[in-house]
Amino acid sequence: MSWTYAWWIDFSRAVGLPEAFQYDFVARGVVAILMLAPLLGGLSHLVVARRLAFFSTTLGQAALTGLTIGVAVGVPLEDTYVSILGFCLLVGVVMAFIRRHSRLPADTVIGVFMAFTLGLGICVLVAATRSFNVHQIEAVMFGSLLTITDRDLVLLLVLGTLVGAAVAWAYNTILADSLSPPIAAARGAPTTMIEYGFVVIVTVAITVSLKVIGALLVEAMVVVPAAAARNLARSTRGYLVWSIAIAALAGLGGLFISTAWRVPTGGAIVLALSVCFFVTLPVGRLLR
Repeated sequence: MSWTYAWWIDFSRAVGLPEAFQYDFVARGVVAILMLAPLLGGLSHLVVARRLAFFSTTLGQAALTGLTIGVAVGVPLEDTYVSILGFCLLVGVVMAFIRRHSRLPADTVIGVFMAFTLGLGICVLVAATRSFNVHQIEAVMFGSLLTITDRDLVLLLVLGTLVGAAVAWAYNTILADSLSPPIAAARGAPTTMIEYGFVVIVTVAITVSLKVIGALLVEAMVVVPAAAARNLARSTRGYLVWSIAIAALAGLGGLFISTAWRVPTGGAIVLALSVCFFVTLPVGRLLR
C-alpha cells in the first residue's frame, strides 16, 4: 500500500515541509484522513437528520468493550477488528430493534445501552489487563498516527468503498426516511430495512476510523461536520459537500497539529472540528 502515500512524501519534500511531515506514519495518516473525510463527512448530515448523535457515542463505547472482550479471550491486540465490529453490530442492531418496539423515548433507550456498554467494558477491561498493559489500548481510545498500518489502509479502502457505494445507491431513500419516515413509508420505502441498514453502515464506518479518531472521540467526526456545514449550506447538495469539506479540513489540520505538538490525533482533530463549527457560526450569519 506504499503507493497510496508515497505521493505525500514526495510532495512534502518538494514544498519544503519539515522532516516530521515526511515520515511514513504521517503519510499514512494523511491518506487515512482523505479516505475518512468523504466517508464520515458524507454520513454526518444523515446521522444528524436521523437524530443519531447520541447513538454514535454509544457505538464508540461499544467499540472499546468489543476490543477488551477480544483481548480477554486471547485475540492479539492488532487483530481485534472482528471482535470490535461484531460487538458493535450486536449492540447497534439490538438498540435499533428496541427503539422501534419500545414505548420509551429513543434517547432513553440509547442511554441504557450506553450505561450497559460502559459498565461491561470497565469490568472486562479490569479482567483483561492481567494479560496486557492498559496503555496498549490508548491508541484505540484517543487515536494515534503511530498505530496506522498498511493493513489498516487496505481495510479502510475496502470497507469505505463498500459503505460509500451503499449510501450513494440508497441516498435519496435514506434522506427521505430521515426527514419524514411516514411520508417515506407512504411512498413505499422499506423503512425497517433502512433503519437496520443505516445502523450497520454507521457501525462499519465508526469501526474503521478508530485508529485515527479514537473510540471516545469518534462521535465528533460524525456530528460536528454536519453541524458546521448547516451554518453554511443553502441546499441538500451543499450540505453534503460542506460536511465532507469540513471533515477533510479539520482532519488534516488536526493531523498536522498532532504531528507538530505530539498530542493525540483524535483530540487534535476534534479540536479542529470545534474551531470549524465556531468559525462557521458568524460566517453563516454574514452570508445570510
